Amino acid sequence: MTSAPLKSAAVAFVGLIVAVSFVCGCGGSTATVSTAPGTTAGTPVSGSADTTGQTAVKSGGTMSIATDPATNRDPHFASARSDILINQQVYDWLVEIDQNNSPQPELATAWDSPDGKTWTFTLRSGVVFSNGTPFTADDVVYSFNRLRDPKVGTPDVGLYKNIASITAVDATHVKFALTDPNPEFPADTGDYHAAVLSHTVSDPAKQWVGTGPFMITSYAAEDRAILKKNPHYWGKDAQGGTLPYLDELDFIFLPDQASQVNALLGGQVQFNGGLTSELAASVKKDSSLNLLTGPASAFHYVIHMRSDAGSPTSDPKVQQALQLGTDHQGLIDQVRPGLAVVGNGTPVGPAYTADYLDQAPTYDPAKAKQLLADSGHGGGLTITLYAQDALEVPAIATVWKAQMAKIGVTVNIQTEPADVYYGDGDTSWLKCDFGITEWGARATPAELFNVAYVSDGAYNESHWSDPEFDALVKQIGSELDATKRAQLYKQAQQIFVARGPVIVPFFEKAAAGVSASIEGITIAPDWSRTQLRTAHSSK
Repeated sequence: MTSAPLKSAAVAFVGLIVAVSFVCGCGGSTATVSTAPGTTAGTPVSGSADTTGQTAVKSGGTMSIATDPATNRDPHFASARSDILINQQVYDWLVEIDQNNSPQPELATAWDSPDGKTWTFTLRSGVVFSNGTPFTADDVVYSFNRLRDPKVGTPDVGLYKNIASITAVDATHVKFALTDPNPEFPADTGDYHAAVLSHTVSDPAKQWVGTGPFMITSYAAEDRAILKKNPHYWGKDAQGGTLPYLDELDFIFLPDQASQVNALLGGQVQFNGGLTSELAASVKKDSSLNLLTGPASAFHYVIHMRSDAGSPTSDPKVQQALQLGTDHQGLIDQVRPGLAVVGNGTPVGPAYTADYLDQAPTYDPAKAKQLLADSGHGGGLTITLYAQDALEVPAIATVWKAQMAKIGVTVNIQTEPADVYYGDGDTSWLKCDFGITEWGARATPAELFNVAYVSDGAYNESHWSDPEFDALVKQIGSELDATKRAQLYKQAQQIFVARGPVIVPFFEKAAAGVSASIEGITIAPDWSRTQLRTAHSSK
């Protein structure tokens, strides 16, 4: 089980051409986006029928997938990785975020803005929901009004608080009016919570109506979910063939990853994602399985240090000491060798390319000890680190504890179930002084900043408040010039390095195991957003 922080880039559309430009002049700024006509979401698959006479992909069949138990069937409140993975098969988004964190057409085929403040999206024609009702601009208006409504209380209320109004211009055009300019708004609509729902649905937690390749026909919490091919799905493959290829996806809910991988090794299931290095090695050794890996993504863990009064790390010197005493490469070598990369010690990873501050984190135990002494902890410091008993969190906690001991910090690890860590108790992630949280990728760093690091962020687990950082984030959100925006992003990262409230051990490379009899799966940088519409049997 995972928390609301999760969100990632999705599988790239192949064949989609997107051109983005900001043209600035004395008359103001203009943002335009155009897409190639006639493009679809289908990913070309080797072996598809074409003019060279290749054999057609075999359609039909069932694939079983082992995941953690799902926790919330309302996509606007998705929290567990299993929730997200299921939603990727059932729903569509206005845009899809590719492996380079760029927005690509999905239900929206194009978008444009004269000033970064008013955005008009052109919607795909001929799309039908799984219940047979047509998709129109009214569904987009309904979905995003629900996402931003404080009374509904979705995790995206803060993300979309800049929306002043949403208007259906006609059936295939929707206009978003923003309070302040946001040049990255199209990417924001790709947030993993922002699935487009039918406005005819009164309870999305019980009525699973989407425009995606599959539809839920059976769901039993703690047991399984059965998804059947959506006969109304609009997507085609590169040759114009019908997607999805499989008739059915069976999600089998198992309580821990060891049992999930055992089911994969035993042939009971054909897919399992989110593998640790140890489990990935087991999959790689099995000739009946293939190991899928993705590029270095923005998925990461955070060791948060609560910053408000009463916490040991309310003193910035203590925070910096813990940062300087952390050996990031050492964490990778012992926790996730070969499947992670060192970032710069901030939540902004190398996947963000131009916006990334390419500066390795400093490891300086001697300076860390001096800072502790300067802050009054020369005789030592004892802290309690809350670690959910899931994923690689216990391993990270154990290695970090050993590293902290070298600078005179005693770390007592308090392990607890994931549902307790992400619950409402006094030891939950939003209340404990020190904890380890996993964060999925956001389409833009600003999206992550706004949800977790500005003073009023909904998931500001470190209780950090830095007026200079808040002002920078606001400036980033309205800066139309990409070069200037990248500079602002780097300034924000420099604040993290100097006085930030988190330690980011590393950025992961996604890993999944799949049966050798299944082809056509490209793992997303954050594996829980992997699309299975082109998965098919090789037999």
